[in-house]
Amino acid sequence: MATAMVGRRSMRRDRPSTVRTLVPVAAVVTVGILPVFLVGGLGVQLQREFGFGAAALGLGTAGFFGMAALASRAMGWVVERIGTARAMRSAAAGSSLCLLGLATAENATWLIVVACLAGLPNSLGQPASNLLITQNIPVGIRATAFGIKQASIPAATLLAGLAVPVVALTIGWRWAFALAALVGCCAALLVPSSPAVGRSATKPGSEASRNGGRASLYLLAAAGGLGSAAANALGAFVTTTAVHVGFGPAAAGLVLSLGSVAGLTVRVLAGVATDRRNPDSLRVITVMLFVGSLGYGLMALDVTASFLVGAIIGFGAGWAWPGLLNFAVARLNPDRVAGATSVTQTGVYIGGSCGPLLFGLLAEHAGLGGAWLTAAVVAVLAGMFLLAARRWS
Repeated sequence: MATAMVGRRSMRRDRPSTVRTLVPVAAVVTVGILPVFLVGGLGVQLQREFGFGAAALGLGTAGFFGMAALASRAMGWVVERIGTARAMRSAAAGSSLCLLGLATAENATWLIVVACLAGLPNSLGQPASNLLITQNIPVGIRATAFGIKQASIPAATLLAGLAVPVVALTIGWRWAFALAALVGCCAALLVPSSPAVGRSATKPGSEASRNGGRASLYLLAAAGGLGSAAANALGAFVTTTAVHVGFGPAAAGLVLSLGSVAGLTVRVLAGVATDRRNPDSLRVITVMLFVGSLGYGLMALDVTASFLVGAIIGFGAGWAWPGLLNFAVARLNPDRVAGATSVTQTGVYIGGSCGPLLFGLLAEHAGLGGAWLTAAVVAVLAGMFLLAARRWS
């Protein structure tokens, strides 16, 4: 309780600096993930335009995360060499260029190649934002900061969902990518030139006192990969599955938006609760993954009501844990935040790459219901890996 009170006093005292840190972090992370989620959210329109199937849609998503996985460790090294400000500006500018490339796509090959390349700036922005948070955010509200940062990802899916009825079905899907590119340019301008550094150390707690060894880090990366493999199918296939179970194209986009709001809200609330209660973050993530698996199971049913409820649970539990994972890894590895989170982020990227690709293949051969059931099983496996990681930590 005393720690929480200190954290709240610190937040009031440092609120301007905290806002100056979190606004560019949220903007850069949002624009970094927008390319892949816009491709998924606009999947119905893109498939009609270029005539490709679910497997090709999954390939674009897989390529994005695959490219990010290959570059993640190197990007962690780059961030530590060039600093957070340059890294975040470069990430936002790179994402904007990729979004412009998607807006001008002339065929499916062009679209998939650019979607893959967009993974590079994303892999630079993630460790940079993690390091900036640990440098600039007071200890007592750091979990909340990580929750806000990771809430930017469902915010991107929310924007992707809204882009369907607001932009794609009115002035055309190309404008959705073009407007997102403009957001990226603004995000680059928001990054402060000289961010403050190193005001606070890692607070004592159960996770900080554990041995954040290499074995634990790899188990956490594996758990993040499996959890991401299941969860990233949400951003890529919610709209197409919603249409399959009976929603119209505009309503399908709103389902994606509603699920995104649930994920965004839970990510922030989970961070606030962690700052106030200091629970075992890995245990909380395990519970989230198990609950999320139930949501994926409901989405496997060919019923509109159960699909809607399942999507909300999937976003609100099965995909609300990344902020807590980054927070836990940062506490276990306070002297190498960018490097350690780039390791676990590599696992998340690999899962994000393989998951949608395999989901698309399963959807074409076993049906969408079978693909969502497989996602539920994978989420359970992710929770089991987290239980193993807790024993090694």
